Amino acid sequence: MWQPLVITDSDGMASVDFTVPDQLTTWRVLGLAHDRAGSQAGAVHTFDSRLPLYVDPVVPGWLYAGDRLTLPVQVVNTTDESVSALLRTEGKGSLSGAFEGRVSLGAGDSDVYNLNLMATEAGRGVVDALLAVGEDGDRAVREIRVMPKGRPVQRVRGGTLAGERSFLMAGPQQADPSTQELMVQVFPGPMSVLQAEVERLQGGARPDDGGYGFALSAQMSTLAAQTQVDVDPAAVRGLQMVAWQRIVRKSRSPDAGIASDLLSAIKDVEGHVLSDSLRPRLVRSVVAGQRGDGTWARQGQASMQQVLVQTAWAARSLPDSERVSRLRAGGALERYAPQIEDPYTAAVVLASGVASESLAVRLREIVLDRVVILPDGEHTVQVPSGARNPWGYTPTRSEMLAWTSLALADQHALDWRHDFLAEVMSGYDARWGFHAGPADTVALEAIAKGMPALVDPIDVLLTVDGREVARAKVDPAQPKIPAVLITAMGGTQGQIGLRAEPAVPGLAFVATLDSWVPWSGQEQLAGVELNVSAGELRVGRSGFVTLELSAPSGEVITIEQGLPAGCTVDTLTLQGDSQTTQVQGSTDRVRLTTRPFKAGEVMRIDLSVQPAFAGRYSTVPLKVSASSGSEIYLPPMVWKVEGSSGS
Repeated sequence: MWQPLVITDSDGMASVDFTVPDQLTTWRVLGLAHDRAGSQAGAVHTFDSRLPLYVDPVVPGWLYAGDRLTLPVQVVNTTDESVSALLRTEGKGSLSGAFEGRVSLGAGDSDVYNLNLMATEAGRGVVDALLAVGEDGDRAVREIRVMPKGRPVQRVRGGTLAGERSFLMAGPQQADPSTQELMVQVFPGPMSVLQAEVERLQGGARPDDGGYGFALSAQMSTLAAQTQVDVDPAAVRGLQMVAWQRIVRKSRSPDAGIASDLLSAIKDVEGHVLSDSLRPRLVRSVVAGQRGDGTWARQGQASMQQVLVQTAWAARSLPDSERVSRLRAGGALERYAPQIEDPYTAAVVLASGVASESLAVRLREIVLDRVVILPDGEHTVQVPSGARNPWGYTPTRSEMLAWTSLALADQHALDWRHDFLAEVMSGYDARWGFHAGPADTVALEAIAKGMPALVDPIDVLLTVDGREVARAKVDPAQPKIPAVLITAMGGTQGQIGLRAEPAVPGLAFVATLDSWVPWSGQEQLAGVELNVSAGELRVGRSGFVTLELSAPSGEVITIEQGLPAGCTVDTLTLQGDSQTTQVQGSTDRVRLTTRPFKAGEVMRIDLSVQPAFAGRYSTVPLKVSASSGSEIYLPPMVWKVEGSSGS
């Protein structure tokens, strides 16, 4: 507490009221004073804050529906006399259970009583404890969140918020309606996504693609200047330095394909002396790789569709000053234009900037003809079967959307073009980025150029069936922090509305509906067998949870084993274990990764744990992921923990 101006009365006295917690604590008060003549004085005083009697239920941070828990309730007498008091504790809301009785406490004495609780359903649980002596005493109310029990199911969708959005999101049929929760995140334009990408790459998420990191640093600097948002220059500079080292390694003797990739990454970079000196050499490599008919090809044998997109990609990477090479590429694309039938190839060629006006009109028709209007009015495109990107892979959906956005960049009358970028942004995650693979630079460029930047703070409102349920503010000066709106759906299939006040372009949203469904008993990960068991577990004492697992030869398995609230795990005991390569503990789970399995091997991993509460309770679902890319949630182990005395 800070009180900068306290005026005394004529006797030099003043009174200040403030509230302190009732737990036993020593407080220090410093008082500094002066009179009107300027004379000064000061003093320090300490005091203890405590109630004569107080009650303190020790509650966990969370429970799961169906859990049974023995909750310790501490009662304390801080007076110099013995007392007899009434203790009444009760679980409310999502908790059931009660205890009532007389307790006797000697002078300065304390005791612990147990309250048997059951988490009846997901939701908000409350423990209400009262310790009373006549009209005096203490009351403590503690809240416990009761989590749903079962297999988590998540539905995600995204979009832009240039105007009001209205859509439906339905959970799975088997879901418990009382557990369904909707969370909507609203991002202040592309800057927030690029900030997240800087952090992702700093964490080593993309160790090989220097070109992408370099392009990202350039886009960050450009957008920061446009939006007047401060970015961490050291982080951007560090990212650029690491990325440049990787570019140098790849540019030592690049073929035309690699040179095109690198040119595309550094083309928007200005004021970087080293890239300015490298650019002419890369241009020469690309021009030298152009074939006699004006095309480029990365493979000796390639389909015409691949040759067309590789030609468009290489031509797009060249600066406008390479007029002859770009004209030859445009002539080749014109000759082979009758073979362009799918929207992916049409979008890439159209975005290359070398197609003639007559060809551009035809390509634009192909792209627009394949645009799909969803029931909620959003626009999207599908990846055509058989198409290959310039690197020889099947294009991802994010890449298809990014190319389409770039291809239609000049069609300003199409106000729904931002739907493509919103879908790309909604699919972004911290592990895989934009999910565009080698074309992530394309997705990055499309987002940075296509999504208008937000300048002023905006209010966003979430409604269900026209009723406002949440409101938040989007602040463009805080691009790392999206506005978050949360509401319980309760199984309703009502119309969800989202609007910005005032309505402006440049906002993107991601809506996530979390549901929980019962376990079927048939959950399993192909080829992987896992059994989780526990020895005797007792409150306050170390015990062991044992994981036995087998997997195909060469497979690496990552397991997330849940922990009950208050339970600690000793990860140090596994540091010398030759079976695991990484072990990380957190408040509600421990995550461990195995080394590659040998043929026919069964691993046994013992986790040293120390529970904090007695009872029968559950944890987060057991998550198992394989290095082959598959993952699954499995029913968690039920923890059976005895009290400290075996009760």
